[in-house]
Amino acid sequence: MLEQLQSIMKALEAGSYNAAPSTLVQGAAYQIEDLAPVMVNVTAAEETIKLQKMLDSRPTKSNLYQYNRKLSVGRFGGSAAYEGMLGAKKTGQAARLVVPMAYYVDTREHTLVANAVETFDKVTAEERQAQDAALNLAQDIEFDLFAGNSDFSNNGVFDGNPALVPALANMRGVDLQVRASDYERNGQDLMFASYGSSATVVFSAGGAALTQSLIEDIAVRSALNMGRADKLMLDPSSLSAYNKISQAKERIVLAGSPQEATGSHLRTQWTSSGAITMEMSQYLRKQINPINQSIVGAPAQPTLASADGGAAGSLLQAAAYTYAVAAVNSYGEGPLSAYSTVTPALAGNKVTLTIGAVAGALYYRVYRTAAGVAASVAPGVLFIGNIAAGPAGSTFTDLGNLSPGALTGFLIQKDTMHLGELSGFKKLQLGISQLSINNAYYRWTTLAVEGPRKNAIVENLQGQLYT
Repeated sequence: MLEQLQSIMKALEAGSYNAAPSTLVQGAAYQIEDLAPVMVNVTAAEETIKLQKMLDSRPTKSNLYQYNRKLSVGRFGGSAAYEGMLGAKKTGQAARLVVPMAYYVDTREHTLVANAVETFDKVTAEERQAQDAALNLAQDIEFDLFAGNSDFSNNGVFDGNPALVPALANMRGVDLQVRASDYERNGQDLMFASYGSSATVVFSAGGAALTQSLIEDIAVRSALNMGRADKLMLDPSSLSAYNKISQAKERIVLAGSPQEATGSHLRTQWTSSGAITMEMSQYLRKQINPINQSIVGAPAQPTLASADGGAAGSLLQAAAYTYAVAAVNSYGEGPLSAYSTVTPALAGNKVTLTIGAVAGALYYRVYRTAAGVAASVAPGVLFIGNIAAGPAGSTFTDLGNLSPGALTGFLIQKDTMHLGELSGFKKLQLGISQLSINNAYYRWTTLAVEGPRKNAIVENLQGQLYT
């Protein structure tokens, strides 16, 4: 008996096995498996959701969310009058704005058996599915809050024109609503338009890293629109590239001096209109490479032809560019087209892409390489823009104004926008198929940017990982 107990103790001390039970030999020695209540998360967690937490959420009872925007309290100037005379007649101006509701839905299935299993953390399969659905919907909404319906080309210019965006189900994000305010009269300060408020609130980094002077420029542009935006949201790589300039002349750190002498902390930049803090958002990442996975229901592979479009004052060089496109519908992105390479005859010429029609496609995503780089050389073709699908295909114009894989940052004033909520996160049980339960999880919400021009955009940023 004592020898048997010693054998059991020895087996316990040996720890767990790393082979299938059927392969164990030597008399099936007593084995144990570690069932410690630990699950290691290697993907995005709840703390990555930031913009939703910053914004107020207001209830609505309509699937067309409406709000008012004050444009002026009357014409600026001209109130002074000579004695005994009436002053100028003035009338304040306001606009009624409407944004469509966006319906975010997630359907998940689990079995009754899975619900009956006693899990290590005492969470049932149904509860775990609900937790995953809540986070997944929040992630999709967070991404769309920034970039919903963005990156659509208007003859080579990305100006946020909503007329060129197809009927997509997702919400209109900050990118679209702020860009469109550059030319929409109902988004501008009509009193101070002649005093700098009509200048664009979209800045280009020119395919380079963010700099102090660019942060100063966008902060001043917010101030010229009576704004006080103080949060610059950046993706991880462009924020990292900005912090790396501490090694160069722009952020000299004098020996023995306080960091304030440089005009910044690591993630704070002082400007003429106040301190700008920089915040990292995982949902400002751009989809750099094509989707390399099969998506059920996605559209078929499109055809592509490229050609020199002639003189247009573009930023393209007289060098070879390789392009590819993919069709997108409500299910996702389909397979990439065959590559097409073109060399503009002269620097400044545009490139014209002719995309063949694909059944069911809502729009096409366009990818290209840097100048003179083959698609087979890393990082290959990178995203540059979208074009709405037409019944006979589409024509995309590349002016070279966005670098492949370019990133976008947003200077945010949080009290200039809010969420209109038709329904918070809820669960609806669907039909039971055999011993499986289907649940739908949903949230119906939309973004209303009341004061778009108090915010600013810096586009065409280069992240330190893609240089």
